[in-house]
Amino acid sequence: MSLEEQFAHRFAGLRHGYSVFTPTKETREDGKAKGNYVTISQTITQKELHDLWGQHLKGEKGLGLVPIDENNSCVWGAIDIDEFTLDLKGLAKKLKKFKLPLIVCRSKSGGAHLFLFVFDPVPASSLQKKLRQVASAIGFGQAEIFPKQSKLLLERGDRGSSLNMPYFGGEDSTGYAFGAKGEVLSPDKFLEYADTLVLTEKELTDLEVAPVVEDAQWLDQSPPCLEHLIAQGFPKGMRNSGLFNVGVFLRKKFPDDWEKKLEEINHKHMQPPLSAQEVLSVAKQLQKKDYFYKCNDQPISSFCNSPLCRTRKFGVGASGGTPLFSNLTKQNSDPPIWFLDVEGGRLELETEELLNQTKFQRKCMDSLNIIPPKVRDNVWRSIIQQLLDVLTIIEVPKDASTEGHFNELLETFCTERPAREKDEILLGKPWSNKGRTYFRLADLMDFLHRKNFREYPRNKLTAKLKDFGGNSHFFNIKGRGANVWHIDDFETQSEVHELPTFDERII
Repeated sequence: MSLEEQFAHRFAGLRHGYSVFTPTKETREDGKAKGNYVTISQTITQKELHDLWGQHLKGEKGLGLVPIDENNSCVWGAIDIDEFTLDLKGLAKKLKKFKLPLIVCRSKSGGAHLFLFVFDPVPASSLQKKLRQVASAIGFGQAEIFPKQSKLLLERGDRGSSLNMPYFGGEDSTGYAFGAKGEVLSPDKFLEYADTLVLTEKELTDLEVAPVVEDAQWLDQSPPCLEHLIAQGFPKGMRNSGLFNVGVFLRKKFPDDWEKKLEEINHKHMQPPLSAQEVLSVAKQLQKKDYFYKCNDQPISSFCNSPLCRTRKFGVGASGGTPLFSNLTKQNSDPPIWFLDVEGGRLELETEELLNQTKFQRKCMDSLNIIPPKVRDNVWRSIIQQLLDVLTIIEVPKDASTEGHFNELLETFCTERPAREKDEILLGKPWSNKGRTYFRLADLMDFLHRKNFREYPRNKLTAKLKDFGGNSHFFNIKGRGANVWHIDDFETQSEVHELPTFDERII
């Protein structure tokens, strides 16, 4: 196989959508390269995919692929770490030391993509869960996980979230991978190394990333971040913050003697232990009110595993400090269609359902059997704006858009069963005369509804007809007044098809 064929095989995923990136020489304030991103909703053939990989490896157009396929399964996933001061070589060695079969690739912004591969497709949710466990275990709990979605609403135009592929520019790429010893890998050596790390589904399931803590019974049902920090030790300068979050947990699980246990844990797990005065200060702070975990603060944010934490009795629960919503996607149709991840489920929304909390709750209840708690309107607007700041936009072919669908149906209505006489307009048929087609608006609306097209209300429909150069008209037909619309005739085929000839002997 050619190099592009090998990459296409290793990064097999969704064939109904992808993204391309045309770089510029500029960079953003956060260090990321500037350029033009276009997300394309289009089914591609294997040959077209190979061509896209060819352009990618030549450095002509950057390719972004969606790991989740049409069956909501994956053969690869990734942890996307957006930190630009990473020791990438050290991270590669750390993964090797912990026996974690992931490959470190430098992202175009200088962060890291940690890729994991499996032989046969596994449920996207399973790969997500394992990658989240790994990210939490190695101290990158806030990193993005790909696949971002566990289920796609493909029939509605949902195309998920793509990740930029490695080795843009081939041998000269800045998006290169590191081997087990921290050495830089060429594109072909990357593929060879990946082949040695591919997992079976059972190996993926059995991959051990849970922290090992001696005498850990007291940690049962705690947030997973505390398990990792107790096992690995609290970072220097963060013992006070760490002990505070341990105290929040102890108050929940041991309400009668949590202060005594706080002192014990300080002496056993804080290296070196905080002074008696510092422990007393933390205890007094916790006595004032029912504090919650400081999920967004270090050190626990680095070891966060929100989905798992929400299942723990003394975890963050449904009202935790981490976002309930993620991965907002907008399909650029008319009107636009929005897709959003809500507690692991995928939701299709209209603009009004996204803006209005009551309508949003109703949609969640209808589709996902959950009711997210209401927040203040200004908080809700802030949440939506944060989602919009990292919005994924899907450009759809014109004929796949709502407008394109309407245009096709309008042409069908005007040309499929035309009236031979003007009088037949009263029978619901369109009538053509001198380059114009005449019809009653109600008859067009009935036709659209029979075709399950209800996206345009009456006022929107008349506006669309005016876009076609349409206008209203009055006819007197058999003594009856008829208000009609007229638009220019659609072009019809003027040339006769040549029918193929068949050899009767073959038949």
